[in-house]
Amino acid sequence: MTSAHLTASVGAHESQVRSVLSKLVKAGLVVTSRGRNGFSSLSRPANKIKLLEIYKAVEAPPVFSIHQYPKEKTCRTSCTHKEAMVELLKDTQGVFETRLGQRMLSEMVEKARSYR
Repeated sequence: MTSAHLTASVGAHESQVRSVLSKLVKAGLVVTSRGRNGFSSLSRPANKIKLLEIYKAVEAPPVFSIHQYPKEKTCRTSCTHKEAMVELLKDTQGVFETRLGQRMLSEMVEKARSYR
């Protein structure tokens, strides 16, 4: 697939697509060819690529995070909320990543093809 086709199909800016492709190439998940007839393709079959590999390659942010805000010193919740949530969010992230490690890209491709 060409980067122009990929850019159009996902509705993203060309620079964003190139950035993600670059990360996927660096991780060994995608191969590219430059030039007028350039293309991008998976480096191995989709049923051999775990979703976790993609997630880590593109350096996606954590699934859940707590926004930054100043602590209100007179509010117990404001002062302790972040610390109280750290363990829960870390556990949740771990479960999410474990599940991604069990799923293959081919599953997502099948689901995408089934939508009309």
